[in-house]
Amino acid sequence: MLLRIFVALAILAAILVGILVLVLPRDQLVRLIMFRDFFDVSLPILAFGALVKYLCTFRCHHHCKKDI
Repeated sequence: MLLRIFVALAILAAILVGILVLVLPRDQLVRLIMFRDFFDVSLPILAFGALVKYLCTFRCHHHCKKDI
């Protein structure tokens, strides 16, 4: 349930940012661009962490599915 709420909030945030890009004048978009730059830097780090977590926990999930 918590994951669905998180996904819904992420989708709403993406829609809100898209609307703001269309509505705001260029001089006010500087703050939004700084927000985007933060995610440009942090997403590869988060992706690497997710890959390491997946590779380290793959065996556990693989065996757990057989037991169910």
